[in-house]
Amino acid sequence: MRTSLRCLLSAVAAGALTALPLSAQDPAAPPPRTHTVVRGDNLWDLSARYLGNPFLWPEIYRLNRDVVEDPHWIYPGEVLRLPGGEEIIAEVPGPELPQTPGEPEPLSPAEQTVFTKVRPAPDSVPTLFVAGLADPVRTTVRAGEVIAAPFVDREGGPRGFGRILKSGDLPGIAQASDRFRFQAYDRIFIAPPVGHVAAEGERYLAYKLGPMLEGQGQVMIPTGIVEVTRSARSETAAVAKVVRAFTEVTASDRLIPLDTAGVGTTDRPVAVADGPSTTIKWIYGEPVLPSVQSFVVLGVSSRNGVRMGDEFLVYHPATAATERQLGDPEIPISRMQVVRSTPFGVTAVILGQDQPAIKQGMNARVLARMP
Repeated sequence: MRTSLRCLLSAVAAGALTALPLSAQDPAAPPPRTHTVVRGDNLWDLSARYLGNPFLWPEIYRLNRDVVEDPHWIYPGEVLRLPGGEEIIAEVPGPELPQTPGEPEPLSPAEQTVFTKVRPAPDSVPTLFVAGLADPVRTTVRAGEVIAAPFVDREGGPRGFGRILKSGDLPGIAQASDRFRFQAYDRIFIAPPVGHVAAEGERYLAYKLGPMLEGQGQVMIPTGIVEVTRSARSETAAVAKVVRAFTEVTASDRLIPLDTAGVGTTDRPVAVADGPSTTIKWIYGEPVLPSVQSFVVLGVSSRNGVRMGDEFLVYHPATAATERQLGDPEIPISRMQVVRSTPFGVTAVILGQDQPAIKQGMNARVLARMP
């Protein structure tokens, strides 16, 4: 009797489960909301398409700072998370855990994984949550901003530079026999900088000459990064490819060794009171309204003790009171971080702003210094 009742209950339970709709049996989570970049995409257009407002592009950038080094440049094949989507969980190899008596056998290498969860941090900096780490891990300055930033050098720029010579691709039609402008992944012929053999895999920064700044030097404007794919032979040029393009790369661009010294530090600048002041000497691109991620050149240099990672405050100075009216208080305008410092000038990137009016000639004061 008991056996028959047990069989009956089992059959009823099985029938109940079978009667449930598929969605109730195995609820499927909505897929992550992402966009795969194609040629011609930019954050401005993606914000207009997905968020309904192009001015909200920083929201997409904040979610993807682990993918996008410079918001001015996104590349085909990159997968971008969009606001409102699911969190992305990625598996990364975990550390080998020591075995102690009484503990189970250690996991196999394939099983030793921890999870890295990328979330938008409140201060717009990506926070990395990894097992065993209590604090977020991030560098003080970002390599992409350092490499793409204009910098000030002597008139004529660095000595012993190399050159992009011409396209390394055979033309498909006669009219395309001469190419002077290149994009990412284009093949080119180069003459390496003096003293360099252009070993395979070596990378160079391509740049062009910018304006002269009175009393300082000449601005060098990076255009991209090229990587050697075939070393130079006797009396032949080296073959390279364009791996990054910050702006238009041309056959007249010069080449210098790629320098990323200092970008890996995690030291933080320390706030200072009443730091020395300077002025904004030049704004890259001369935009009508400079904004976050714009580059500016200041009227100081490494000879004034300014280092990569230092922070400046752009401000409108206070005005003195008169007999008829009170003076105006100091007005903070923008906060900037130094990404390049040479003996001829300092380049900073705008991190945030309270006022839209950032102009050449404005005052900037040291807000924090690297230790």
